[in-house]
Amino acid sequence: MKKLLRNRLLLLLMLLRFCVYAQAQDSNDQRITLLAGNASLSSVLKNIEHQTNKRFNYSENEVNINEKVNVNYNEAPLNQVLGQLFSAKGISWRMIDDGIYLRKEARKESSPSKDSLNVYLLRGRVTDEEGQPLVGATILVKGTSAGAVADAEGRFTLAGIPHNAVIRVSFTSYEASEMVPGGRRSLDVVLKKKIGSLDETVVIGYGTTTKRFNTGAVSTVKADVIESQPVTDPLLALQGRVPGLYIAQNSGIPGAASVVRLRGQNSISNGNDPFYIVDGVPYSPTSSTSTFIGGGAVGSPTSQGSGLSPFNFLNPSDIERIDVLKDADATAIYGSRGANGVILITTKKGKPGKTRLDVNASYGGGKVANKLSLLNTPQYLKMRKEGFINDGKKPSARDYDVNGTWDSTSYTDWQKSLIGGTATFTNVQAGISGGSGNTQFALRGGYSNQSTVFPGNYNDRKASVLFNVTHRSTNERFHADITASYLNDKSILPQIDFTSLITLAPDAPPIYDSLGNLNWAKTFVNPLGNTKKKAQAISENLIGNVELSYLLLPGLTAKSSFGYNRLQTDQTIQTPITAFPPTTIDNSAKRENYYGGTNSSGWLIEPQLNYIKKIAAGTLTVLLGATFQQNNSNSMGTYANDFTSDAAITNIAAAKNIRIMGVDYATYKYNAIFGRINYEWKEKYVLNLTTRRDGSSRFGPGKQFGNFGAIGAAWIFSDENWIKGNLPFLSFGKIRASYGTTGNDQIGNYQYLSTYSNTYDSYQGLIGLAPTRIPNSDFGWEQVRKIEVGLETGFLKDQILFNIDFYRNRSSNQLVGYSLPTTTGFSSVQYNLPALVQNTGMEADLHVEAIHTRSLNWRIGANISVPRNKLLKYPALEASSDNFSYVIGQSILGRKLLEYTGVDPQTGVYTVRDVNNDNNIDRSDYIKYKTITQQYFGGIQNSFSYKGFQLDIFIQYVKQNAYDYSSNIASGPGVNNKNFPTDIVDKVWRSKGDHAEYQKISSGTNETAQASSYRSESDAIVVDASFIRLKNVMLSYAIPQKILNKISIQDIRFYVQGQNLMTFTSYVGLDPESQGGLTLPPLRMITGGIKLSL
Repeated sequence: MKKLLRNRLLLLLMLLRFCVYAQAQDSNDQRITLLAGNASLSSVLKNIEHQTNKRFNYSENEVNINEKVNVNYNEAPLNQVLGQLFSAKGISWRMIDDGIYLRKEARKESSPSKDSLNVYLLRGRVTDEEGQPLVGATILVKGTSAGAVADAEGRFTLAGIPHNAVIRVSFTSYEASEMVPGGRRSLDVVLKKKIGSLDETVVIGYGTTTKRFNTGAVSTVKADVIESQPVTDPLLALQGRVPGLYIAQNSGIPGAASVVRLRGQNSISNGNDPFYIVDGVPYSPTSSTSTFIGGGAVGSPTSQGSGLSPFNFLNPSDIERIDVLKDADATAIYGSRGANGVILITTKKGKPGKTRLDVNASYGGGKVANKLSLLNTPQYLKMRKEGFINDGKKPSARDYDVNGTWDSTSYTDWQKSLIGGTATFTNVQAGISGGSGNTQFALRGGYSNQSTVFPGNYNDRKASVLFNVTHRSTNERFHADITASYLNDKSILPQIDFTSLITLAPDAPPIYDSLGNLNWAKTFVNPLGNTKKKAQAISENLIGNVELSYLLLPGLTAKSSFGYNRLQTDQTIQTPITAFPPTTIDNSAKRENYYGGTNSSGWLIEPQLNYIKKIAAGTLTVLLGATFQQNNSNSMGTYANDFTSDAAITNIAAAKNIRIMGVDYATYKYNAIFGRINYEWKEKYVLNLTTRRDGSSRFGPGKQFGNFGAIGAAWIFSDENWIKGNLPFLSFGKIRASYGTTGNDQIGNYQYLSTYSNTYDSYQGLIGLAPTRIPNSDFGWEQVRKIEVGLETGFLKDQILFNIDFYRNRSSNQLVGYSLPTTTGFSSVQYNLPALVQNTGMEADLHVEAIHTRSLNWRIGANISVPRNKLLKYPALEASSDNFSYVIGQSILGRKLLEYTGVDPQTGVYTVRDVNNDNNIDRSDYIKYKTITQQYFGGIQNSFSYKGFQLDIFIQYVKQNAYDYSSNIASGPGVNNKNFPTDIVDKVWRSKGDHAEYQKISSGTNETAQASSYRSESDAIVVDASFIRLKNVMLSYAIPQKILNKISIQDIRFYVQGQNLMTFTSYVGLDPESQGGLTLPPLRMITGGIKLSL
């Protein structure tokens, strides 16, 4: 028995020895190549992990990972490297499977030395894993009441610290850390973030917070969402994803502007755009397209949502996040500029770590997703002939489509010819970033090129560069953040939207003749003659910001930002002689060019003082600051014609006739002081007070300054003991509320002055002046009072998050241009209208972690917004010039219309109600008020990931009314040689007694034309334009890490993404979103690409 036991023990020892030997052999077989000077131990360990596929496990109390080391290894065995790194530090290591476990070797007990009883001053800094300061982090000396709070730069100071003290550092949403400084006078603490969306950073005005402690209504869209969509305008990436934010893409032409509304429309006629800030610099939402010459196919910026979008001059791939601030608590810090909400755009910055190269390249195309069903040639001719029979007339000599001049067997699908092409999209982005714990940098460049679906060579090309460097001094007192971006955009578009021509007669002559040239038949104006014309715009956008801060005293930091923005657009709208039939070749006066130049620039200086201090069981944060801002803008429009040749058309000096269309120059100055006090008590109760006093040059003497402010509060009731005990499934619960005032000064400059402009016509050789504005210095700030209550909840350890907000905004002292009689010589005068506009609504969003396993994840997100708008008060409305536009108690987003009464069964024409039976349709008969807006809207997101696969599906939905597209096209088939939808064929009036949907077919008599005009002004044109759209789908696959390690690449991901893939709607026009009739709708885009990191 003893012998058997002895043999078993011997066998066990041999097995153990073999295992140790095998382990040593394995570790010695792994070789390390590493060269680094003054590098942190943490970075060295990460490099070893990357080379060995092993992971270090240790306690930060035992291993000082911030210690600086010098290493130089070339194919050295792993054991040798570990020995040189840790043996002298008294740290042992052990390898088990894929882990390397580090332990501090035990030391013999000894009586305290004299040094261990000494005390000293400890300074340090608390940051997250990306090197960002954790403002308000708590630093405590365990076992004592001594402690400190990290300031705005994450710095702290502790006095009288024993050498053997244990320091505990904690911050909400981060894992606490304990360490023994051991006599070190400086301590850098890096806290690891806890997993949970409630603890994500939220950018607010002049600072940051977390979702958990935020007292305002803020929504965030991050880079991964923006980059998953093939768009060149970053605002389009927000559609349907932010509660309360509605963005309507009016056109599918690249670079075209959109309409953006955040929680409705507050102002009756002036300034309903949110306030935009890009990297701390105010950014104007006003199109840079010239108001004197327009923008060709994208229209003139004088109409809403037209012209080139200024956000097309921002590179979406450069954006790290977009934060949308909504309520008074979030926006009052911006005073008069926050009435319509605030949108903060933050670009990407460098992060600590080794230098990395990121490349993203994609290519794809887009087409019009839906086309109208129009009459073919036989249907068209049949309806045309029916119209002449109904009118008792015969085709005239000019009715080429039906009198035999045109080939009755010919057919041209104008939708295919004019908007049936494929718009290609090329996008290449590259960036290099990295840095140490003190200095980080990022340099990014991008190029994109998007063509159109139109015939001809049109596109929008842009190239951009972004640079950022962040630096902190070694003593952690000084901080600098420098960001600069530049983008050059060259847009070449047609002068018209070819979509407006898709209703040409289907039997029109062929586009090309037998030789392949444009067909210039005498009876036919070839629409492709417009391909010789072009509207070109070259834009340059420069944004720069320098932010400097210095720690004056513990908890007190002085900070200032210096921003600059310059946007310049130079335009030409060229019409060469080749755009006309050859018979006009000698008419040089037809050669014309419009020149437009717009230049806007602005600077900003914002000094600030930030103070943070722990008081009792809470943390007090105080912000004081000032704003000094100036914007200069100038523009000019020139018309020139009668050039000697097409080649000289770009040279204005070659024109025989030159005329200045307009010149404008303006300076806007804005100054303010602002402050905020925030107190967070027991991490459960939060109070936030903000105030701002603004001064604007847009108001006259005595009216230039306004005061604004807000109060916000939050109660995290889920941390109350009585809640924890009774509602264990509730992981988070917060009630927040806010009330405050913001303002609006979004009107033109110099509105309070009497202004003059040149007449541009001479009298006896002299240029005269003409008055352009009647003065009024008595109008002041438009004011918006906002109130909100919100509930934020989390269930089952935050696997389910549900938030709901209720808000009410009331806008008074409306800034409007009041209409004046023509006898005054002026069309309007600026003044304050004592009207009261109210916007109310409910917003809710839901986030669910449906499945969360090691290999499979499924996340669901959904949001809904239900806005309501109402005109509450308008004194003497009946006697005002707005009597025809608004109704008290109704939305201002509507209009008065005639009451449609159908098609007269006897006469076969459209009829409307004559209210007073005077046989005259006039303004008194406009009794129907119809609202044209959204009843509710939102989006649903589903994200699936399985191993290396990722699938994201986003659905947008909108419930809304809109104008029937048919009200914007011809009153009947053939009128002005225009086609018509096929759905009228079986629905028109044909004989007495018919109850028809459409009036009788006509060749264009006064009777039917007048009836069509009445119908287009009636409630019949307001239809349901609701839709559900498969907005975005992205499928990607990441190459496994094991493969990447072998080729020394950090990440490779292949992807396919689609935009506007499918739309479900009862709206019969081209698109329910763009509406409006014959305009190019948003395109269905599909692209594929690759992302890699080196």
